[in-house]
Amino acid sequence: DRGGAVAWEYYFNFGGGSPPWTSGLSQGTAIQALARAADLLGEPAYRDVATRALGIFEQRPPTGVRVSTDAGAHYLIYSFAPRLRVLNGFLQSVIGLYDFSQLTGDARARALFAAGEAEARVDVPRYDTGAWSLYSLERESDLSYHNLVRDFLRNLCERLSTPVYCDTADRFTEYLSTPPVVSPVTRRIRTGRAANLRF
Repeated sequence: DRGGAVAWEYYFNFGGGSPPWTSGLSQGTAIQALARAADLLGEPAYRDVATRALGIFEQRPPTGVRVSTDAGAHYLIYSFAPRLRVLNGFLQSVIGLYDFSQLTGDARARALFAAGEAEARVDVPRYDTGAWSLYSLERESDLSYHNLVRDFLRNLCERLSTPVYCDTADRFTEYLSTPPVVSPVTRRIRTGRAANLRF
């Protein structure tokens, strides 16, 4: 129980956060899995647990993961870090909410999805550098996170056929095989001593 909602919490220190903390990524994945299990096995108790977990998407950090925006809502990957906006975790939370709402017809989940998806449409282009993806607005993705966010964009494209997701997923795939263009930033150095060269 976390703020009256079911939460999947982490019980270790991470990135400056102390346990217990939660994540839109874990919540989204859990409700998605439970909705699928309820549908496949005909077990409504799984759906009921997932429904109780929706409250984390309605509460502000550090209890919940919701940060209200002009477009809708961003769901945090780390409930202890409200300013850190990680795209892959956010997209998976939106996908989880979509799948849960589709499988259950839950109006509350549909509204939470709509708020997150409206923000995702605004956010996704901001994470495209023109040559690679950003992990957060502060740093680039490594290769595995680049592939992960591309795959989440493909998942949204398959579900919604929305150009911003489909086109960005295609560009992120192209970036994997586009040769980098490297040029020097440092123009002058003093001879006779060690120097840093920036590219």
